Amino acid sequence: MKKKKKIYWSLILCIIIAAVVFPFSVTQMRDTLLKSGQSMGAEVASKYGAREEMYTEQYEYLLNLLEYQLRPGNTIVDTEQFMKNFLNMADETMNLTGLEIYSYIDGEIAAATPWEDDVSYHVEETDWYQGALRTDGIYYTDVYEDVRLKTEVVTLAKRIEGTENVVAADLYPENMADSILEDLPDQSHYFLSDGEGTLLNWHVTRKDLSKEEIQNRYLGFFHDIKAGKHASYDSSIEGMDGKQRGVYYFELDNGWYSVITIPFNQLLEPLKESWGMFLLVMMFFIILLIAFLLLEYRANKKARLYNDIVRVLGNSYYALYMIDLNQNQYFMLKGSDYVRERLPQKGSYDALLDILKEIVEDDTYQQFREAFARDNMFELTRQRVRDFGGDFKRMFNQEYRWVHVQMLYDESLQQDSVVLCFKDIDNTKKQELSRMEFMQESLNSVDQMAKSKNIFFSNMSHDMRTPLNGIIGLTNLAMENLEDPKRIKDAFRKIQSLSNQLLTLINDILELSKMEQGKLEIRNQDFNIRENMEELVFVYQTQITDKQKQFDVLIHVDDEWVNSDWSRIQQILDNLLSNAFKFTEENGKIRLQVTEQKDYNSKFGKYQIIVEDDGAGMSRDFLKKIFIPFERETKFGAAKVAGTGLGMPIVHDLVIKMQGTIEVTSSLGNGTTFTVMLPLEICNTDVSGNTEQSGEDTPDSVEELDGNGRKVLIAEDNEINMEIGVEILRMFGFEVEQAWNGKEALDLFRESEENEYALIVMDMKMPVMDGCEAARQIRHLNRPDAKTIPIIAATANAFTEDIALTQKAGMNAHISKPIDFDVLKKTIAKLLK
Repeated sequence: MKKKKKIYWSLILCIIIAAVVFPFSVTQMRDTLLKSGQSMGAEVASKYGAREEMYTEQYEYLLNLLEYQLRPGNTIVDTEQFMKNFLNMADETMNLTGLEIYSYIDGEIAAATPWEDDVSYHVEETDWYQGALRTDGIYYTDVYEDVRLKTEVVTLAKRIEGTENVVAADLYPENMADSILEDLPDQSHYFLSDGEGTLLNWHVTRKDLSKEEIQNRYLGFFHDIKAGKHASYDSSIEGMDGKQRGVYYFELDNGWYSVITIPFNQLLEPLKESWGMFLLVMMFFIILLIAFLLLEYRANKKARLYNDIVRVLGNSYYALYMIDLNQNQYFMLKGSDYVRERLPQKGSYDALLDILKEIVEDDTYQQFREAFARDNMFELTRQRVRDFGGDFKRMFNQEYRWVHVQMLYDESLQQDSVVLCFKDIDNTKKQELSRMEFMQESLNSVDQMAKSKNIFFSNMSHDMRTPLNGIIGLTNLAMENLEDPKRIKDAFRKIQSLSNQLLTLINDILELSKMEQGKLEIRNQDFNIRENMEELVFVYQTQITDKQKQFDVLIHVDDEWVNSDWSRIQQILDNLLSNAFKFTEENGKIRLQVTEQKDYNSKFGKYQIIVEDDGAGMSRDFLKKIFIPFERETKFGAAKVAGTGLGMPIVHDLVIKMQGTIEVTSSLGNGTTFTVMLPLEICNTDVSGNTEQSGEDTPDSVEELDGNGRKVLIAEDNEINMEIGVEILRMFGFEVEQAWNGKEALDLFRESEENEYALIVMDMKMPVMDGCEAARQIRHLNRPDAKTIPIIAATANAFTEDIALTQKAGMNAHISKPIDFDVLKKTIAKLLK
């Protein structure tokens, strides 16, 4: 009876306590839920803000890259074309919708997309231009209306280093993706605005509100945000849907605001359940006696469940030890066979470490002992480190396997106690190591590709410099001698030669970029080595007029006409001579000597080329690696000379490819001598003498051609190329009809009389319809001359795959741009014969 009475009064006491405590608990729960909601809302706002920053960082990355490219040290001939190319690159690689980039350089706007009425647009008065000049980095404008497009825009602008010029990119709020809102909390509203409260992006549940209404309502609480009125967890507003909402926000680095509003009824949803729980609790206390018995049963059942869970978790570990740090004792919850045979279930922790020494890999044991020493684990528990561990190799049956050890700590354990868990992870670890090795190999591959790319661009720059300088020098020379037709004619002849050389280099670069064969290609033809050498020497002599350097040349060859690849020989000489001039100070001396060593038992002659200078010279150590890419002499005099270290490797590869030899002697301060020996095939001495080419490719051998007023159809989308092509064809005596794309050419031919056109010259790359497709459709027309009319393909490329495409499309011949007068004449004559 006393026991029942005690239970009764306990029940009454519990009911009284519940009636007093529960309302207070509900209040505390409400505050807790609102604080939790504030944390969640702030986190969501921060997350969306971070995503918006990731979106704008793409624009910042492009803007930084564009600014770097437009710095004064970089040479860009056509800024507007460069901007178009840059925009195309950005569209292809980053897929940015509606990207608009432009620059303001030296008072002029250059845009990827041309501006209309840009003269009346006062750039220097704009916020984005002024902001970029006064900001160290990228300046973001607030939202404003684009005067050109009449739409809202945010401009990102950056000052070009060392100038008053600015590059900019427009970000259109209407193009900002909504995909980031897919995981927005239920019934939440999201707003993204600039620092003045103008909306850039938003999501609200009401779809009947106009943009202006949403903007006005947002401004109503945005100013309160900036004033700090919504910093409290229980502050709220009346939302656009009439619900009481909490306001949570995050300010982005660029001054924008990411704002989330969440209905209070969503945040306080658990309170509804709490009131129901209160009634249940009251009923529970009324039947407390029965509940007491049930609770005892449930407690026992839960204990059994926890034991089962612990046992299941323990099965994933092969060893578990409870460590009492105060007593320096272990208790073996679960152990391996090896340890159980040698240690009791409970004992000294130092004894356990000694046993582990026998099975842990020697190189790792000392680190293991230091990491899991008693003092170190004490420190980890004081720092509340709950999960500490690492991987090591442990002996199992005479082989080492990867094992993961964890020190688990929790306040529910005995005071100053931890659990050491050991798990076999050999298979997982090996897979991880394999993935890391694969990633390293991938990184090495990427590095090698980057290195190859750098070699390619360095080679291009180096090989183009000399002919370009020669063209500039000869042009200046012609301008100074306008009254001397002979000198002007001579200068133009050499300019033409250098232009052809430059064209050859460009074609070689394109061939290398295509990697058609994966190796260097040698194209032999007949040429006069003396004349070519003299023209090359003249190019360098025009460059040393003001440099106070002596350039001596000796050319002594009996067999002047040879069959080889002059462009490659010229490439070798350009590298050697340009380096000689580069590393020779004023009043220095450079010598070029070309001699022939006859071999009467062979059709090949040995031509020796010596390039000698008395310049900076090279050290013995550098001579050993002179032909390794990117290596440069960095000692004393040579260190101040700019260069990439690619010239000599290029020369070496060319000489070896041409089955020649190259030797170098040098010492610091005493100059350098390069000796190149090339075996060149000697041609017949009766070769025609005043051109670099011989045989059927010379102008004298070109067949006679008279167009006799016949009509030719030419398709070309470039005005200059069209003008050149038309004039050449008219010089041949043809009447010319023009088409500006493949579709036009197809329509003109379809509507023409049979055999009205004698010939078609078709550019390959054209808008609307390209040349190959136009030729293919012409060949399929149901008329006799469609199958027989000669079609010549004209393109800037000379790749084998391009030629194959023209043949597949039914074209009869292929010529490369710029169109060679004699080659075109010979090709037409052959086709019309």
